[in-house]
Amino acid sequence: MRPKHHTIENSIPVNAPAETVWPHITNVDIASFQHPLYFTLLGIPKPLHAQVAEPGVGGVRTAYFSNGLRFSQRITDWQPFERYAFTFHPDPGFRVAHILDLAGGPFRMKAGAYRITPGPVGVRLSLSSQYELGGLAGWCLWLPVRLVLKLFQRYLLRGIKANAERQAANGGGHA
Repeated sequence: MRPKHHTIENSIPVNAPAETVWPHITNVDIASFQHPLYFTLLGIPKPLHAQVAEPGVGGVRTAYFSNGLRFSQRITDWQPFERYAFTFHPDPGFRVAHILDLAGGPFRMKAGAYRITPGPVGVRLSLSSQYELGGLAGWCLWLPVRLVLKLFQRYLLRGIKANAERQAANGGGHA
């Protein structure tokens, strides 16, 4: 059975200008935010931060997690203050739900993208994730994976929103 590709997207209003939001999506810092207990129980490691090592298309960003493992991300779209997209390359043995190996199991994260669009006040920040589910296990995982990804996206978006709005309220421009 060939893997099936899926996409999920969430968005949130952010009361900050695109110039303030942009650095918070490219160099994410959410280590200070409370990791929901249900993620811990589900075996989803806490994201700490992500840093761009090489900006621009073809560049690299690395996302670091509390389990000591990382996602290397190849940048596929880089339009400052508008759009940022990347592919996922998890470290070998990066597991979620205690048993699902993201590098070689039936559930694999493939790509992600942030989009910033002007809103009535501030901007609307969207996050889309592309993933694939393979085999019978993938078919059985469709609903739980979708629900957990939706919750995880909301968690990330809320963290970015809080950081950007805090910076904007403090009169900060760029991070």
